[in-house]
Amino acid sequence: MIKRKTQSVDFWLRDYHIHDDDHEFIYDLLAESDTPKTTEDLTRAIIQRHMQQEERFLRDELSKALIYDPAESYQEGDVVYFPAMDFSKGRVTSIRPGNNPEHGEFDVITVEMEGGKIARTFAANLQTPHKLNRTSDDNLLDGADLFSPVEILAKTGNTLLTMVEEHLVANPDFFVRAGDAWLTTDQIAPVNIGHLNIAEALIEMEGGPVSTRKLLEQVELDSDLPEAIQIFSLDTALQHDERFIQVGVGEESAWYLRRLLPAAVIETPEALRYSPVTYDRSLLNVELLQVEYELKDEWSDAPEIAEDAETPKSAICNLIYPHYIAGTMPLTQEIREMTPEARGRATAITLVDGRWGSKFPAWVVPEGRYIAGLGDWYKEHKLPVGARILFQPTGTPNEYLIDFKPQRARRHWIRLAIVQGAKLVFQMQQKTMNVDIDDQLTLNVGDPAAVQDLREHLELENYDVADIVALIMPELVRMSPQGTAHVKALYSAVNLVRRLPPAPIFAALVELPGAVDTGSGFWSL
Repeated sequence: MIKRKTQSVDFWLRDYHIHDDDHEFIYDLLAESDTPKTTEDLTRAIIQRHMQQEERFLRDELSKALIYDPAESYQEGDVVYFPAMDFSKGRVTSIRPGNNPEHGEFDVITVEMEGGKIARTFAANLQTPHKLNRTSDDNLLDGADLFSPVEILAKTGNTLLTMVEEHLVANPDFFVRAGDAWLTTDQIAPVNIGHLNIAEALIEMEGGPVSTRKLLEQVELDSDLPEAIQIFSLDTALQHDERFIQVGVGEESAWYLRRLLPAAVIETPEALRYSPVTYDRSLLNVELLQVEYELKDEWSDAPEIAEDAETPKSAICNLIYPHYIAGTMPLTQEIREMTPEARGRATAITLVDGRWGSKFPAWVVPEGRYIAGLGDWYKEHKLPVGARILFQPTGTPNEYLIDFKPQRARRHWIRLAIVQGAKLVFQMQQKTMNVDIDDQLTLNVGDPAAVQDLREHLELENYDVADIVALIMPELVRMSPQGTAHVKALYSAVNLVRRLPPAPIFAALVELPGAVDTGSGFWSL
């Protein structure tokens, strides 16, 4: 079988580039379609096109040339393909008699190989059997073992998809995007300001996200166009109008008004922004790794849940200070498995208060790894930092129970964080609580504005993780009669001034001069 270059992953990764004829092909393919096509659709079509072009070229070439067989005779000027040499091509330049008594009379042909390679000699008109003799069953263009466009795309990862997408984005005069789908600019239905005003009024009247198809019922576009193109055109106009934001409702995409969303949906709150840091994970012993697992931080380097694993039936997460002040809860791996796949910036869900049964909207923001819209709920139930929160599906699509474990009111000794100068200090205070808490995570903040100022100061002064741990750990140890502090308490306190998962904090603690592991998660200095 002839070896095709379009079957080589190296060709697609190293040699292939989008040329003008590919550009025209994409444009024509979209222009002739009644429905938008995704970047993946277009990339598969390009691969298929090049495969078909190569197939036609090979068939045309083989019809004009000869396939080398030692038993065949050749003439000067014949063009010959050599299957044993990856179908290299050459032209016969001379013929002379062969000299080998074992084979009887035969010819020796001199062939000038294509590409300026050195001339080669081959046997021809050979009467005795040879391993290169061809049979009638040989099928040089047999495609039984060829990769499909889908397989080629899978083998090249995101390289081809990225190349095609970058080309489409770089040609806005020809191609228009809505989500991951594309059309040509000539296919788009006109959408004016009146249409968009109607869409705004309808969303406000509905009081929640509205699908493009439902908006289209009131926003009347060119009815001669296929519905898919009308929906695409309206999506395109909505995404370029600042009033609207694309969100998800269950597994579907919809539109909502930006001004009606909580600020935490529009932009990740500063307190929740995590910039990944490098650290030596080998420094963490089994006990520290176990604490990391218990904390269920959404940014932890925990192993991904297996694809064939059952969807969790419920999850418990810890309320730490960054989520408390942002009115959010962590989107842990377990919770992510229970919630719909993201569509747009955020996905709308309904939360059911496990205490009172009331329902309220919330928003899953996968990029920031949090669920927004819980600020009022925290205040209503007077939940403290360190509270354990239950999250589980109710059985109704897109609806989830949010709850906490109540307990008989009792007084707790908790840490009070106070800013003094350019550092945090801690005092113990008594506070009555009727909520199940993690005592090591629980803390109170005397002046949130002062904590925010300290956060900004430490960032401006380029404090790294080790600097922050060195700043806070001595203060935690100083307030303890035992002269120790638990790693959970350190994690909770560090997150007052910088959003960090447990592992980098623990690694910095291990390397902190004088730090000693006293057991059960407690450390001294």
